[in-house]
Amino acid sequence: MRLNPNSSAFTALIGALAALPPLSIDMGLPALGVLQSDLGATAAEASGTLSLFLYGFAAGQLAMGPLSDRFGRRPVMLVGLAIYAMFGMACALAWSPGWLLVFRLIEGVGAAGGSTLAMAIVRDLFSGQAGRIKMSAVSMVIVIAPIIAPSIGATLLVFGEWRFIYVTLGLSGVALFVAAYFWLDETRPADPGARIDVVGRYAAVFRSKRTLGYAMVNAAGAGALFSFIGTSSLVLMGQMGLSASGFAMIFAMTSGGILLGSSLNNLFARRAVAASIPLTAGLVIAPVAALAATGFLWVDIVSPITLVPFVILVGMSRGMINANATHAALEPVPHHAGAASALLGFMQVGSSATAGVLVAFAFPRYGALAVTVAMAIYSLLAVVAWRWVETRHPAEKGL
Repeated sequence: MRLNPNSSAFTALIGALAALPPLSIDMGLPALGVLQSDLGATAAEASGTLSLFLYGFAAGQLAMGPLSDRFGRRPVMLVGLAIYAMFGMACALAWSPGWLLVFRLIEGVGAAGGSTLAMAIVRDLFSGQAGRIKMSAVSMVIVIAPIIAPSIGATLLVFGEWRFIYVTLGLSGVALFVAAYFWLDETRPADPGARIDVVGRYAAVFRSKRTLGYAMVNAAGAGALFSFIGTSSLVLMGQMGLSASGFAMIFAMTSGGILLGSSLNNLFARRAVAASIPLTAGLVIAPVAALAATGFLWVDIVSPITLVPFVILVGMSRGMINANATHAALEPVPHHAGAASALLGFMQVGSSATAGVLVAFAFPRYGALAVTVAMAIYSLLAVVAWRWVETRHPAEKGL
């Protein structure tokens, strides 16, 4: 039985597919130390299980997006989920750090089949105000993943070892494969007469300046938030002295800020409030909050009390921006939604990874100040991209 696209079950399934990357990353965070000890891995190899997954995910998006525009969403998604499930199980059986990193890389490629194509499916089925409402609802499901994932990982460690986490991820892939196979209809039938033409499809997406502009808005917003996430344990535990349980609580509060923003945006969308209102609010709040946090650190006030509330505000802003920017980016390119969705995901991953590297490089010298300055810069870049696209390219016809 296929799910009705207007049903809550459909929204939950699409959200679960799109949440694969944060679930796959954050669930493993509590196990890095245990994994390092058990496999005799270095700290770099243990943390590499996160970065290699992201690299695979980024590459997988670039391939699977345009392939789904040619061969259909379902076959490409199912292949991706099969890869994800298979190599999630392989991670649980890894006998050395090197093989674990290889398996994580390929697992990341498979995750793109769920995440990227979930957004493309939403664009296939919904447009205009209906698309904005559905995108907002899906975003709410997505942001639950980073809230619950570390706790799931920690619970699995209590009852077993780090391998249980990867078994759980593999089984999640199996469950999503089965659900997608039986419950999702094809929303973009294969076109046997069309060429794959990956380069041509991306060229068409790049010609839509509105798509490109809102992709930059989304990428900059992701970089702002990851400026904190990537070094959060160093700031809160290393510099500010929080315990592991205190850090977990703060991390959940930050994710809760994203959920709050997404909930507000969903409420606005359902009441037909113009998308520009929550989008503008989020784009204003984020740099103001980041600059306020920077001000406290600049005068040498280093405390969770003067940092965390502003980080939560940046997270809330992210929840208000993400769905609206994604919808605005996909709306002009209905015939290349797979490629456009892949580009959005790739730019978000690239921006987040770059933010993490820059902050990690500056942290030993500047501490938490490096985090808040990066948050402010990325938030301001999002504002610049938004003003550029709305001033120079306010509307385009679909390609």
